[in-house]
Amino acid sequence: MQGYRYDPHTHTSETSKCGHLPAAEVVERYVKNGFSGLVVTDHLHPEYLSRIDTEHDWQKAMDHYLTGYKASKKRGDELGFDVILGAELRFPENDNDYLVYGIDEDWLRSHPYMCCTSAREFYEKFHNDVLIIHAHPYRDGNLTVFEDAVHGSEIINGNPRHDNHNDLALELCRRHPDFYRLAGSDTHQDGDEARAGVILPERVHDSYQYKAMIEARRFRLWSPEFQSFVDADEAMRTGK
Repeated sequence: MQGYRYDPHTHTSETSKCGHLPAAEVVERYVKNGFSGLVVTDHLHPEYLSRIDTEHDWQKAMDHYLTGYKASKKRGDELGFDVILGAELRFPENDNDYLVYGIDEDWLRSHPYMCCTSAREFYEKFHNDVLIIHAHPYRDGNLTVFEDAVHGSEIINGNPRHDNHNDLALELCRRHPDFYRLAGSDTHQDGDEARAGVILPERVHDSYQYKAMIEARRFRLWSPEFQSFVDADEAMRTGK
């Protein structure tokens, strides 16, 4: 499929504690690898909020949280590269992570402490407004997967330092053929970048456009390292 390559799962050192690459460098690496854009999905969860000094002020928390995205966007604009805002949420109940698309800065600022509820509460409240994708649902042996609180799942998580059990995520999506199946590199440090992503038929410039493209199923998965999963997704898509 000809088109434009995007990575919907990346992190920055400015915001994510586990991120080791500055935002501008992440963008530059993806440009060198022939991508057209990426989604910044820095971590947003109670632990993140507890480690930054915001005096329990949500707007100050968002000022800090958006630093990675804004630095990425600045460099992306300079290079003609699309940088899109997303988020990776974790709720207090367990270590599951959820990628959220279809948001902007105003959305984040107007929904204080939404990451302090639960996965099901978040889904019940926002499932008509945002796209919720389970990130690496079975990573490192996790078995507590809330199949009724997401619109889909990564079936390819390219992070090389975890047992992601992408095969189990694929089986999850086979049980739920209506789920959106995505792929992302989960970039945190050197060597993580450009391992997986999606191919879109046209460029998108914000999180709403990206969400609409996924919901219209106008995308294909890309990951030479995980080609068998790309092929499995294609077979499910075409019914072959």
